[in-house]
Amino acid sequence: MRFKPYIGITGPATIDEVKYVVEEFQKAGYNLGSGHPPMIGFLVSHKTLSGEPTKNRRYPKVETLRVLLEEVGKRAFTTLHYNSKEQSTLAAQLQALFGEGIYEEALCRAVQLNIVNPDICQIGEIKSRLPDLRIIFQVSHKTMGGRTPREVAQHVLPYSNFISYILIDPSGGKGAEFDIGKSLQISEALKERLPLVTVGFAGGFTGDNVAQRTRTLIERLGTSDFCIDAEGGLRDKVTDAYGDDLFNREKVRRYIETAAKALK
Repeated sequence: MRFKPYIGITGPATIDEVKYVVEEFQKAGYNLGSGHPPMIGFLVSHKTLSGEPTKNRRYPKVETLRVLLEEVGKRAFTTLHYNSKEQSTLAAQLQALFGEGIYEEALCRAVQLNIVNPDICQIGEIKSRLPDLRIIFQVSHKTMGGRTPREVAQHVLPYSNFISYILIDPSGGKGAEFDIGKSLQISEALKERLPLVTVGFAGGFTGDNVAQRTRTLIERLGTSDFCIDAEGGLRDKVTDAYGDDLFNREKVRRYIETAAKALK
């Protein structure tokens, strides 16, 4: 089964931020029945899952996750964007992440693995435990490395039985520009080898560039059947430290409004 592409915003961390994102998606005419359902992504790490504090302003406290997901409800597609260096227990970590009824009550049944080379046995194990879990595989700048587009696709191929989406994201939430030419080449190589997996793009999307980028992607791909996701470009820096930035409502509104026009 091939899933519909989404238009995403990652990084809201409070009820007020979530309410605002949901409202702006609704104003733009987005719902779960749209050609591009709205996606809201919440950041979680192994440390925050364990209750350790973080200075990163994009990470909600793990004890508030359920409330944030309930606030979204059925008005958007939710994902948990998870990173961990503890590969050997990844399946157990994900089961804990989706515990407390989050998976069972369908508050969220999707995870983006912000992990380079996630352990394939662990992914297979979590899929056996949570069979309806949608997995988004992040092709980051580290995954790309010195690989050609074909080599990237070959690297991802072994995961094909477990993943629903692939996000080409050289930025990793840092707002860095991505090479649209190389990203398109990777996308084509991925589609050739994994035709049932929905591909998306991320990397510095803002309200100022999303229309031009999206139109270019549509022209080059011949379709709008792809995801986009924005994170760092919708925030204002406090310092140069990653995550030391603030949610900007106007940037969010402009991104959603402009993307809606381009995708329609």
